[in-house]
Amino acid sequence: MATYEDVINLALRRSFFYPSSDIYANAPAGFYSYGPYGTAIRRALIEQWRRLLLERTNMLEIDSAITMPEDVFKSSGHLASFADPITECVKCESTYRADQLLTDHTEKEYKEAQSDEELTAALVENKLKCGKCGGALGPVKRSSLMVKADVGVAKKTNCYLRPETCQGIFCDFAKLYKTMRVKLPQGIAQVGKAFRNEISPRQTLLRQVEFYQMEAEVFFNPREINDVSEFDAVRDTKLNIQLADQDKPKIMTAGELVEKKIVSGTLVAHYLALTQQLMASYGLALEHCRFRQLDEDERAFYAKEGWDFEVQSSVGWLELIANNYRTDYDLKGHQEGSGTDLTVLDEETNNKYIPHVWEISIGLDRTFYAVLEHAYNKDDKRMWLSLPAVLAPRKVAVFPLLSNKPPLVEKAKEVQKVLLGLNPVLDTRGSIGKRYARSDEIGIPVCVTIDFDTLEDETVTVRERDTTEQKRVPIQELWKVLEDVLVRAKRLSTLQ
Repeated sequence: MATYEDVINLALRRSFFYPSSDIYANAPAGFYSYGPYGTAIRRALIEQWRRLLLERTNMLEIDSAITMPEDVFKSSGHLASFADPITECVKCESTYRADQLLTDHTEKEYKEAQSDEELTAALVENKLKCGKCGGALGPVKRSSLMVKADVGVAKKTNCYLRPETCQGIFCDFAKLYKTMRVKLPQGIAQVGKAFRNEISPRQTLLRQVEFYQMEAEVFFNPREINDVSEFDAVRDTKLNIQLADQDKPKIMTAGELVEKKIVSGTLVAHYLALTQQLMASYGLALEHCRFRQLDEDERAFYAKEGWDFEVQSSVGWLELIANNYRTDYDLKGHQEGSGTDLTVLDEETNNKYIPHVWEISIGLDRTFYAVLEHAYNKDDKRMWLSLPAVLAPRKVAVFPLLSNKPPLVEKAKEVQKVLLGLNPVLDTRGSIGKRYARSDEIGIPVCVTIDFDTLEDETVTVRERDTTEQKRVPIQELWKVLEDVLVRAKRLSTLQ
């Protein structure tokens, strides 16, 4: 398996992602930019999410504001509860996140949900000191993760940058329910930026201040949590399940989760299965992934049930997705805070109720990193990214064998035009070996080479990335051959 350093080195070398504003010495930590290939892969991750989750379940997608008034976060509970435990050096005033500091320097895992008193006592017991000056560490206290943003000139409005994209969905629910003629269950989703004032941003995309989320909130009648007509299509989907009271995960089907009452209802198992299928389409193998059940101490303050989707990585198990049964917590809070009626009518009982919510909150940047690490391959001859074709930033690279021979270059341009629609790139710089190496490093699945025989018989050499196998193909059959390699990988067979 690749190391974290391998992935970061590749990312910087090929500009997949890199620190933002890094030409300035005072650029803050926790902000990253994506280069052209990184942007293309991230866009492909989003489009696959739309195809395999949103389209399959007829979700509505919105794009809500990033900046929201303070009252939203009073109602959601973020202003009161959304904080990390920190400790400061009494000498140099360096700040550390207490639970992470303890976990990193002891043999025990500590959690942010533990009380300030517990964490303070653990710091003293383990005799931890400041890593910068060796000074004593002060008592643990909570520091808000909210990023403040005052809006206005003459009269300012207290606002915050959203810490998660879902609050815009909750605030817009009533409007969408009426204008879109919604019938529950109904998913509403969005992708976009969120902001958290991380105490110690670190490990590039894995812990940032500004980051991307793909979130889906499924609104449903709790009385109908077991009424999911589409469940049979995913009943046999395999998931790696780690229960809260067990040390190791085991393979179970979505149907077993329902039959053994491990989940709250069929709707939960249905969306866990869809989530597993989406992650498999990203190239994350089942044996390297798990749904870890969260016990009461680990769950978010609003969650009745929680499953973290995690993937094995060189830095340990990495959480990519928070799957939470949020009950009616959010809509109830916004109803009380705004004074707006957010109830809906149960047509069968003729009673009004506040919908419950099942949440699928995907960290897009972390998923991007995990996909790169799991696609990274290296042997004694070359390094290549074995990305699923649907995620590759370019599907085909076209090379003239020799870049200083105008007839070959012109023919390569003609072939590139033939392949429009597959986002082909024409590369004429450096030796053919270096061009193959560049295309392998960014995950291009197929290379097409034009040589002197091409000028005589209208055939080209097609080389596959993972196997490096080559074969001669007539230009007029090129589309068909590439469809066998590329289009096959885009089909929904990835769901099986």
